[in-house]
Amino acid sequence: MIDKNYEFFMKTDMSHYLGKWVAICDEKIISSGDSAKKVFEDAKKKCPNKKPLLTKIPEKDTMIF
Repeated sequence: MIDKNYEFFMKTDMSHYLGKWVAICDEKIISSGDSAKKVFEDAKKKCPNKKPLLTKIPEKDTMIF
């Protein structure tokens, strides 16, 4: 089963969030920032009964292996 939040992440332009942590819930970006902990805590407040997707958007020049 494919997660809808992951699908949203894969097809959405995240260029405004380069180098930031992003939390996605219900196919929406609900929080972003420099601290994974703060972004996740904020996301849990906004979606208390759900498991948000937390990911860091790589910098433009980041190589992914």
